[in-house]
Amino acid sequence: QLIIEPNKMKRSMIEPKKRSNAKRLRFSTYSQLHLTDAKTREDSSATWYTRKELNQFKRNTHRTAMSLRDTRTAKAMKYIAQSAVIGSPLQDIPAIRVHGTDALRGIEHLISPEVIKYMLEKRRRTISGVLEEQRTQKETASPRPYQLARVSEQNSSFSKEWCSRIQLLRDYGE
Repeated sequence: QLIIEPNKMKRSMIEPKKRSNAKRLRFSTYSQLHLTDAKTREDSSATWYTRKELNQFKRNTHRTAMSLRDTRTAKAMKYIAQSAVIGSPLQDIPAIRVHGTDALRGIEHLISPEVIKYMLEKRRRTISGVLEEQRTQKETASPRPYQLARVSEQNSSFSKEWCSRIQLLRDYGE
């Protein structure tokens, strides 16, 4: 009778070989400790934004988004979202020129209500798809993490498509 203990086996016997061209990360066997002076309350408070500053950031973002509603930029956001939903090939989408693309990053969904609608719908589908797959795996007592990841990936395609398409926005200054 042969008894195999996994913790005494070579790693290469348990895990499949990885590609040889994979990047590697190594950690030193030595560590360094850098001692600094204790921070004062003033130092700590100067390091973080105050509640007032955070609220001002939010107000500015909201004001910017509201000022861009019903503009050419909002229409561009809607167009990009629709193309992501229907899966238009990227090469069929023209480069869209708007002002201040850097200021728009992260608030696209606030500028165009259609974008947030698509995002929320896709998020709901992803969550329900993953939960359904988890239920199925639990009922059959066969955990398949790769299948779960695949379901999540299939249902979160809008986010990937949105990110690749939003890169098509070009600033008039470019």
